[in-house]
Amino acid sequence: MVRKFKKREVILQAANRLFSDKGFAATSLADIADAVGIRRESLYYYYPGRYDLLYDIIEPQIAHVMDNFKTIMAEETDHKKAIRRAIVNHIRYFNSSYLHMAMAVRKNSKDDVEQKFIQLRNMFKAYESLWIDLVSAACRQGSIRGDMPPKMLVYSLLGLCNSLSSWYRPDGKLSLDQIGQNFSDIILEGITSP
Repeated sequence: MVRKFKKREVILQAANRLFSDKGFAATSLADIADAVGIRRESLYYYYPGRYDLLYDIIEPQIAHVMDNFKTIMAEETDHKKAIRRAIVNHIRYFNSSYLHMAMAVRKNSKDDVEQKFIQLRNMFKAYESLWIDLVSAACRQGSIRGDMPPKMLVYSLLGLCNSLSSWYRPDGKLSLDQIGQNFSDIILEGITSP
């Protein structure tokens, strides 16, 4: 059992690397099997398809971000500070390939895949709901503007954060923490001169 678990981890690491480098659509099970050094038929024993791998890559990441978000909510009474910390949390664990992979699921879902990803979509919705709760509380507290619908604010905020998938490079000038701080400033303070 321990051996099977270790092999699954090796397979997940290889799949994650290949999905990130080549893209989800361009990576085949044969590519993953070659990277691990096993036959494609042997890979089916661990993962019957790419979407099973994708799920096991994305789900723990989302769960981790949500757990951290809940911790922030429990620790922080100043909602504006909580938003800042939640933005940094979202960005800190950002992986551009996860967003692309999640989009692949949305665009290419078939009935069997659809069933597999209901839980994942529910997690995305639960995460969005946490954000809406936090932004609504900040509006009521008066720490952010209350003249806009909280849901629209959340979509704008997450849209900015997720835009990293189109331009972020790990070898770039800014770290994810720096980007998180900058995005927090843009979102909470605007872009006008002080």
